[in-house]
Parts: sequence; structure tokens; C-alpha cells
Amino acid sequence: MIKFVLASATLAIFAAPAFAQVTTQPTTSTPPAAEDKFIKHDKDGDGALSVAEVKAADAKVTQADFDKYDGDKSQSLSREEFTKWVEAKTTPPASAPG
Repeated sequence: MIKFVLASATLAIFAAPAFAQVTTQPTTSTPPAAEDKFIKHDKDGDGALSVAEVKAADAKVTQADFDKYDGDKSQSLSREEFTKWVEAKTTPPASAPG
């Protein structure tokens, strides 16, 4: 009887990870709000935003601002680059340590 209990306990210990709950992350890396803005401003529908398309949306944007987020230096912002830009513009700066 003890062998049966030990065998059952061992089996339960090794099987427990198989029953653990698995959570999945969304496959899209672009938040919906940023995605909507991207589509709205991509006037030519090429899947990237040119500096002219960005300036049409925000006249204050400079070439230096644009270049800061154009990680691959393609002279256009991909969805991921645009998402980083939106997050940087909408995330409040961290407060100074007090």
C-alpha cells in the first residue's frame, strides 16, 4: 500500500506542471488606439508613415523628432516605430525621486 501511495504522489508531483494554467498574450504589439491613429494618418496606404504624413497630423513635428523614432532609418515610421512614438507622447514622465 505504501508503494502505491508513493507512486501516486510521485506521479502527481511530476504531472502538476502539465495542468498549470497557461495564459496567452495578444499577438498584436500595436495597441488599438495607436493602430487607429496609424491607419488614419497613412494616407497612401503603404503601411508606413512618411515625415509628410506625420507633419500633416502634427505640424509641430520636426525632422529631428521623426528621426528619433525612425529606428531603421527608412525615412518612414513602421507600425512599431509609430507605437513607440505614441507611447512616448502619451506616457507622463517619471517623477523625480523625492
